[in-house]
Amino acid sequence: MASYRTNSPTPADIVTYRFRGNLVYVKPELDYELALDVAQKEFVELLGISRQQIVFTTQATVGGERKCVRISASAWASTVSRMLRGEVIDVGIVEDKKQDEPPQYLEVPDNKEGDYTRWSRSAPASRSNSRTRQPSPTPSLNDEEKSRRSWFSRHF
Repeated sequence: MASYRTNSPTPADIVTYRFRGNLVYVKPELDYELALDVAQKEFVELLGISRQQIVFTTQATVGGERKCVRISASAWASTVSRMLRGEVIDVGIVEDKKQDEPPQYLEVPDNKEGDYTRWSRSAPASRSNSRTRQPSPTPSLNDEEKSRRSWFSRHF
């Protein structure tokens, strides 16, 4: 179970935001959205980042061990109001959830024929029964040309 101060005579007048090793004292905002505003103002690297990707974490003692705990928007005011003066709130960036979603695929047409039969260049099965080899449309390379190409592919 996490431990924190239960008797809070006065809320802290300043807390510390830490982002990528940079520290800044800020007035603790009790509103999560205002806290995001402050973080983006103090750390300009966050300006181009979606607000949904910015997270706040703090250190808490859980089961006798120090753990990093993310502070949700719903628990923000409660958490900040119990913090000590100058206590550190880490600011982080999580990956965009859209990258985790599967790719969008085009819909497959329902018709039985399908467009693929109209675009096929192969001869119909009834005409392709012979097993004779058709001449290649590209001439074969002689040994000198093959040697030149293999040297090129080995060196580039």
